[in-house]
Amino acid sequence: MWNKIGQLLFVTLLLCNPAVAADGRFTLVPSGGRVPFQATCFDDVATAKLLTWKEFQERQFQNRLRFEIDIQRAEYEFKLNDLRIELEESNIRFSKTLELRDKEIKDLRAIIKKDRKVNIPLLVTASVLGGVALGVGAAYAVNQATR
Repeated sequence: MWNKIGQLLFVTLLLCNPAVAADGRFTLVPSGGRVPFQATCFDDVATAKLLTWKEFQERQFQNRLRFEIDIQRAEYEFKLNDLRIELEESNIRFSKTLELRDKEIKDLRAIIKKDRKVNIPLLVTASVLGGVALGVGAAYAVNQATR
């Protein structure tokens, strides 16, 4: 990724820098000179610069725009990849939590099944009969003690 950005920067700098050439020159021709009116004369270099200035500015702008867009694209791809990694990590953590929860539920169900093996109605009946027998026995003992 950084290699591509470096290459793009290098190419952009090559395209954006104008070629080094001699400065163009111009001369003001006064009225009554070789021409019957006041005029400005440019040499070939100055004329070429004037004719290509707009195109040069457009290309320079397009190159700069492409460069800035590529920088933003690289930054957002980096952020997107970071978010993808964070999402993947969160999904892994979530799935592990679900696995632990499911295992705990399974273990609790196994404990409940073991507890259900005890016959609850028989246990309640035996407790009630034992309580009644204890009460009758206590009443009999109190009755015998008071006589």
